[in-house]
Amino acid sequence: MKLAGIFTKSRSEHLTASVSFVSLSQFYDTDDPSPDAERALSDRAEDKILHAYLDVPKGHHVEVCDRIAIQFPKVDMTPEQEVAIVSAVRSHFSRRAVEIRRATKLTVRIGLREFRLTIAVCIPSFAGIALLTQFPRDPIPTIIENVLVIFCWVVIWQPFQSLVFDRWTQAEQAILYEKMAEGEITVIAMQHQS
Repeated sequence: MKLAGIFTKSRSEHLTASVSFVSLSQFYDTDDPSPDAERALSDRAEDKILHAYLDVPKGHHVEVCDRIAIQFPKVDMTPEQEVAIVSAVRSHFSRRAVEIRRATKLTVRIGLREFRLTIAVCIPSFAGIALLTQFPRDPIPTIIENVLVIFCWVVIWQPFQSLVFDRWTQAEQAILYEKMAEGEITVIAMQHQS
């Protein structure tokens, strides 16, 4: 396995993504006082690791990488620190998956409330539209009818957005973060290059 590029393919056909950090201070959240093994990652570290998992090179028939190699300067590494980094990555993405699953529950609650509002708004609007269609040549009722139709589309769209698209996106994010937390993680101590 060669780590010169971002992606490598091991003998068993697993795709390994590689991400490097200049220092541990770039990796950990500086506001989190937890021990390193339980410490949250910085936003930048989470973003770099996430994109490394997602950026599968063309020609590979996988959705995401299934392994990651995280590189740090050798000066920052001890065997204990390597174990702590792996633990921090696993616990960080496990926590993020739980947070997203909680957010999904809130999205569903909001979507159901929006759906009830949609019914309460659309039933009178549909009745108004049916009434206004009796005046096809009068411009004012036609304008009001068109406004009500547009209003109904907007009101119908919002719960659909919440209950379908937002919920699907959050579910996929949670699944990806769980895979990242459970996947193979390797820490590599790199020699400083001048």
